[in-house]
Amino acid sequence: MAGNQKQTGTRSLTPKASETPGTGEASPWRRLKVGSIIFGVVLALGLVLTLFGGGGGTDDKGTPEAPADSTPSSQAGGSGPGAKAKSVKGGVPVGYPRTKDGAAAAAVNYQVARSSPGYFTDPALRHQVLKTVMTSSALANQQAQDDQSTKALMAALGVTEKTAPDMVMRAASLGTSVRSFSQDTATVKVWMSEVVGVPTEKSKMPVSGSWSTYTMILQWQDGDWKVATIDLADGPTPLVAPDQSASSTDEMRLANKEFEAPRYAG
Repeated sequence: MAGNQKQTGTRSLTPKASETPGTGEASPWRRLKVGSIIFGVVLALGLVLTLFGGGGGTDDKGTPEAPADSTPSSQAGGSGPGAKAKSVKGGVPVGYPRTKDGAAAAAVNYQVARSSPGYFTDPALRHQVLKTVMTSSALANQQAQDDQSTKALMAALGVTEKTAPDMVMRAASLGTSVRSFSQDTATVKVWMSEVVGVPTEKSKMPVSGSWSTYTMILQWQDGDWKVATIDLADGPTPLVAPDQSASSTDEMRLANKEFEAPRYAG
């Protein structure tokens, strides 16, 4: 997706414009040299992050972002006192209070809704989610971009109809910060961790993790918070503990089946 990405830190997960998703070496990743494995993982993660971020429309009112409010929202993981959604529509929590906490909860839950396997494998579900979370002016552009990027991602991951049920795609919020707020517009930063991959022996991409920060501009529309724009930056990214190693393919596949992913955060 042609999003407004902002790369920070020393790592870059965004593929160059000249690279074509899914055209890398077709042999199983376990047979490749370490350098080729890393490149494939970085390319696929770049496509994931490209899809997760970017796009949307423009602020309906052309409202510039206000000076940063460094006070974190009082909610954690997308929910907090007075920040619960009133109902669920198409699997997405909706109906948030017109408060800082309400905007923060909406931002987290909307991004989590865009981070499930079904969002990537089921076009009807993807379109329903976007219709629920996006502003009217941003919907068409976001849908077109997500559809295009999803197709490229599935090709890069080598996901087929047979392997789709094993696909791992999860995201969780690590924190939020409301950078600006008014009764009509809110700018929310969400720090998230994502896990993506296909736990099969011949997978083009083993299950891998990444950390990202999403800056979302939300507008009050039709009695609820809606997403107008999404910007993406890498990190903050922690070091991996030296005494930890990646789980085996079988362990990851079993964990994905055993641990039910939350449908939403709040």
